[in-house]
Amino acid sequence: MADTIVLDPHAPVPLYTQLYRILRLRILEGQYAEGDAIPSENVLRDEHGITRSTVRKAIALLVNEGLVRQFRGKGTIVSYAPINNSVWNFGGFTDYSRARGQRPVTSLLEQATEDGANGRVLKLVRARGIAVEDVTLFLNLDTSWLSLKRYPGLDGFDFEKMSLYQVLRDHYGVSPARSELTLSVVAPSALIARVFGDGHNVPGFLCATGDVFSSSDELVERTSVIYSPTLEMRVGTSWSAGNSGSAGNGQPPGA
Repeated sequence: MADTIVLDPHAPVPLYTQLYRILRLRILEGQYAEGDAIPSENVLRDEHGITRSTVRKAIALLVNEGLVRQFRGKGTIVSYAPINNSVWNFGGFTDYSRARGQRPVTSLLEQATEDGANGRVLKLVRARGIAVEDVTLFLNLDTSWLSLKRYPGLDGFDFEKMSLYQVLRDHYGVSPARSELTLSVVAPSALIARVFGDGHNVPGFLCATGDVFSSSDELVERTSVIYSPTLEMRVGTSWSAGNSGSAGNGQPPGA
């Protein structure tokens, strides 16, 4: 049995994130092998002196990462399925989650019209997440701006119940195909804390801001996506074999 690690209730990292990291490390180090059941919710609750809700949030992170699967009557089983989460998927959060067998959840925080550079625009602010049993784990805080001239009547849809991109496809014949984004770090705010919890204890949040285009290079939406601090980003790069020794020749820094 793995040694008990004491969670720190005074740490800036939420308790469920601490537990998730402990369980994740045990899985990656082989303490819980593929096919093994990790300790039950009740065992983890008693072992660490936390609530079952906290345990479920931690397990939800493991499920989302593909490290475990849950089976009724069998518990939570370790699975080494490839980690193929892509936070840069702009094909639609709803479509992507359903394709992975997850139940997407949207909380509509704001739906309003405002003046834009080229006329009235619809502003949507949504918390996006997944449901694991009775626990909702919010992963993104999305803000979208869409032209009401291009999409007349778009402000009449209920985007807490409907997928934005599905509406664009079905009612306006527009499908997102690519995005041009700028990465930055934004400071904590009351809204971020409301969505992700304990947001003021995190020094900064990764944010992707930019434009989404159709295959014909038509602007679909302007967007800003803030990511939960529980998400771990995987970044890859490639470079061509250029002349060595000079910056900007396609080689990695410090190569």
